[in-house]
Amino acid sequence: MFLITGALGSGKTTLLRQVMACPGMQDTALIINEFGAIGLDQMLVQSAIENILLMGDGCLCCSIRGDLIDTISGLFARAELGEIPSFGRIIIETTGLADPRQIIQDLVTARGISGRIRLAKVITAVDGVFGLSQLGQNDEVLQQVIHADLCMITKCDLIEGETLGLLTQAISGLNPTAEIVRSHDFSGKAEGILDDTGWQKPRRASGSSFRCDAKSVHDAVQSWSVRHEAPLAWSKILEWLDALYSMRPANILRMKGILQVAGQESPVVVQGVGAMIYPPARLDAWPWPARGSEIVVITRGLDARSVGRSFDAIVLGGQLPRAQRDGIDGRVLASSAV
Repeated sequence: MFLITGALGSGKTTLLRQVMACPGMQDTALIINEFGAIGLDQMLVQSAIENILLMGDGCLCCSIRGDLIDTISGLFARAELGEIPSFGRIIIETTGLADPRQIIQDLVTARGISGRIRLAKVITAVDGVFGLSQLGQNDEVLQQVIHADLCMITKCDLIEGETLGLLTQAISGLNPTAEIVRSHDFSGKAEGILDDTGWQKPRRASGSSFRCDAKSVHDAVQSWSVRHEAPLAWSKILEWLDALYSMRPANILRMKGILQVAGQESPVVVQGVGAMIYPPARLDAWPWPARGSEIVVITRGLDARSVGRSFDAIVLGGQLPRAQRDGIDGRVLASSAV
């Protein structure tokens, strides 16, 4: 499953049209969410597929969230009955007003469909003309960028190189693991954004093993990332996540990582959106030649360096002072097993 987000007018539908024009998209079910009583996007997306559903006059992150799960369940049921062609891929285009956090949580945890789908990638269209101002003024756009696996900067032909550079830098500061694609480099490569590796395979960090981007487009938003070559103890990872999320859950916007766990051959994926951590998952193979662990945490109103200090203390050596560990109730991942 692929989720396409982006501000109103950012170019989501244009992006979707390019993707749907690619060969091999006939086995796709497309769900379009528009805010308004008349759905124009559905009319604009011209493709050979038959499974196009419009969810209109509401926003997936609020008023019609439950309908999304019902719609997906209904798609599976109708395909099994032969009422619609079978499909191997679902693409959801959200309204430009949507905050992706709750949508992602619902897709991952909803009973009845969570075992039948895998959220492969979150794709965000970033308006090249208005993106910088939107990131500074619109929290939905901020969340769309923070939770993206791939950001497509649109309308690059309408902006100067300096603006494009500043926008690229702003996106990287907010989400250091997101792949960034520019619309003028996108021609003929639309199918490439639907590879299913983005959600579960963070991009390799470069430079030192620790990076804290303290200055970003939002003063209160920071990112911390770590790369560690030696295997990590799973019990220590759980302890660190429990401590992190028990003490300051409201200040954590996004967490994702791929881990080399001691005693395990395949990589283990951990990720969280907001205050919620998902069950750990495995990848079939390592996404890079040299094994190792990488974790990224994006925070707001929390000094990202404190995330690094807690990781160093709990996972890599020593312990935090007992006073800082009191109150951990084990509610996050204490019962999770690799």
